[in-house]
Amino acid sequence: MASTQDQTRQTVDAYAAAQSRIVAALLRLLLGYWGSFTHWDSPDLVRAHAARSTVDVDVALAQVRALSRSYMVSRLLQSNALPARLPEVVESYERGGALQLNVYQRPARERAFVLRRELEVGTAEPDAIAKAQAAFEERLSRIVEADVQATARDETNKVLAASPKVIGYRRIIHPERSKTGTCGLCLVAADRLYSVKELMDIHDGCHCTVMEVTASADPGLSLNREDLDAIYAAAGSNRGDDLKNVRITSYEHGELGPVLIRKGSKFRSLEDVNKDTKGGPEATPYKRQTRADDQVNWRAMRATSERSIRYLRNAKSRGTNLVDITGGGDPKPVKDIDAAIRYHLDLIARAERHAA
Repeated sequence: MASTQDQTRQTVDAYAAAQSRIVAALLRLLLGYWGSFTHWDSPDLVRAHAARSTVDVDVALAQVRALSRSYMVSRLLQSNALPARLPEVVESYERGGALQLNVYQRPARERAFVLRRELEVGTAEPDAIAKAQAAFEERLSRIVEADVQATARDETNKVLAASPKVIGYRRIIHPERSKTGTCGLCLVAADRLYSVKELMDIHDGCHCTVMEVTASADPGLSLNREDLDAIYAAAGSNRGDDLKNVRITSYEHGELGPVLIRKGSKFRSLEDVNKDTKGGPEATPYKRQTRADDQVNWRAMRATSERSIRYLRNAKSRGTNLVDITGGGDPKPVKDIDAAIRYHLDLIARAERHAA
């Protein structure tokens, strides 16, 4: 019969693996239809594809939230710490109030920026396009991974905070989930005990999950110790000492909340972001989302899609495919108006679900 330690390891590893599968499946889906996209200079089609992405991301994040709750409930049952009542499930987008529709246009803007920069420095067009596409895929991957991390963190934290028996939690490292092994940031942070009142700090490529700590049990401590000992042994004395000597801190990201960084690293503060922003909305401090926030955001995205549909249908009724949704006086051809309308209608249907 498996020991309690083995059962704990199986539970946490199965959860991490399931979460990774959701990330991989979502990325395959998004890259599938963005990979064949060719109308990068058409803001109308970029927005329509972002609307399509918004729906698929929302479905996947709902799966992440359900998975995270199931994992946390199973852990609290094993620790005899399951609360009498669980908090309601709020399928919020945990980017501090940012809209998915805007966030998933960022990789396209990144692609345009890199392509323009490479052509300006004289890079041959095929090479410039390849670099721009690689930048697009990297940015999209980082956004998806961060969204999944933030959603899982939000849900597990809510369940932990609802249990009177839970006094804190630990981040659990998963070297098996990283191609290059657990990073030094997570290795150092693995010894930290978090209060249920604080969110775990995340970072790009982080694969850490969480585990409860009660007055009578700290199962994550021994799990991490096994992995840490194996990692340091494999690294050897000099490299192991280097890893142990990493100094970490965190800063508050306006969209993602606490982010783990190496001490001394530079980061852009809220003041820096607003100083560099010209003409756009002012960045605000990080805020976890409520059901009311979620509904406001979906109404805003729905309004954007409804406006896009009106422009697209008007163009279609005039017998043209030239559309100027941005109002900049430079209409662009929309290759498939019907498809663009369909993507926006899908977003509107998803918005209705969140309004219920």
